[in-house]
Amino acid sequence: MALLKIKMCALADLSEGKFIEKKILARKIAVINHKGQIIGIESECKHQKASLCKGKLEDNIIICPWHGWKYDIVSGECITDKNFRLKHFEVEITDGDIYLIL
Repeated sequence: MALLKIKMCALADLSEGKFIEKKILARKIAVINHKGQIIGIESECKHQKASLCKGKLEDNIIICPWHGWKYDIVSGECITDKNFRLKHFEVEITDGDIYLIL
C-alpha cells in the first residue's frame, strides 16, 4: 500500500528525454521519459545536492551540472563513485497522468 501518491504531470507533457522535478518531503524527485519508459528517481547529486535535472542526459547517463558526477538513470548507479546510487520510485500512469508512489 502506497503511503503517498503524488501527481507529477500529464504523460503528454513529458516528451522523450524530458524531466519533471518536484521537491517532495524535503527531497528533489523527478520523473524522466527515457526512450518511452517513465522512470521515477531521486534528482539530487550525492556530491553537493545539485539538481540533476539541470544536467545533461547522454543515453542512460545524467551528468551533474555542477561538478560532472555521472549517474545511470536506469540502475541509479553512480558512475563517478560506486559507493553512491540514486533511489528509484514507483511510477503509475492513470488516466493520462503520471503519479509518483512513495
